[in-house]
Amino acid sequence: MPINHKYKKNIKDFFVGRVERSVASPISSGEELYDVVSQYKGIVFSFQSDKQKFPGFAVTHNWVTPSIFWELPCWKTNLFCQNLDVMHIKKNVFKNIFNMVIDMKGKTKDNMKARIDIPLFCHCKNMKLVYNGSRVIKPKDSFTLDKNAKLFFYQWIKDLRFSK
Repeated sequence: MPINHKYKKNIKDFFVGRVERSVASPISSGEELYDVVSQYKGIVFSFQSDKQKFPGFAVTHNWVTPSIFWELPCWKTNLFCQNLDVMHIKKNVFKNIFNMVIDMKGKTKDNMKARIDIPLFCHCKNMKLVYNGSRVIKPKDSFTLDKNAKLFFYQWIKDLRFSK
């Protein structure tokens, strides 16, 4: 975002109590990133290597392993090397939203760790954890379906027919 963007000064809705003053890092081309990544081909990543890290880790980068995508011939010519397969991203986003709305135990991203982080980022009072003595209660979200709505949805899926 530009340095004078209104969201950088919004201390209520984003990082609570903090004004973002940092400048965005420059955008590197795929060829420039490939030149950097190709320097680290000799590093062996395995259980025996004890989590080797590239030189400059946490100073100039946070890479711990080269991505397998760099082996694709078209990868270094991509405008944004972080662009991934759209089909899989759509599938994963749908699956995560679906699991969160259904509140599928063990599959939702709305867990206790996520709820602990909420006060750091926003003022959503209805999503904060409730401490009741030694127990911690995660309040029901406004975006999750109740039992009757889930049953209705499951029945709708069961009755769904596609024409041939």
